[in-house]
Amino acid sequence: TRGGLEKMKEMGIPVIDFDELNGEERSKTMDLLHQACEKWGFFQVENHGIDKQLMEKVKQLINKYYEENLKESFYKSEMAKSLEQDITSEKDWESSFFIWHRPTSNIEDIPNLSDDLRITMNE
Repeated sequence: TRGGLEKMKEMGIPVIDFDELNGEERSKTMDLLHQACEKWGFFQVENHGIDKQLMEKVKQLINKYYEENLKESFYKSEMAKSLEQDITSEKDWESSFFIWHRPTSNIEDIPNLSDDLRITMNE
């Protein structure tokens, strides 16, 4: 969302505008991309050309996959149990779910992935 993008900019997180990769600003943008990778390890992309409705559909399908396949195991984890004991300050709360799908893919290795999500990832 636009508000999220503005917040990223306020925090100093690099924002790479893909529209500027093919114009007069290419070298400046490539330098910003290099710095983002070197100093941050990640960056926000704008004007990437992926349809917003398609991105929203992927988000909804991933959330559905979490609810149906991952949520229960999370709540049984030591991480979740520490909430009951109020031992949260020493915990690493990062939780990740990785799907990569072009040019190589791990999509066939993920159990219980819906056909709808597989088709949407192809889109």
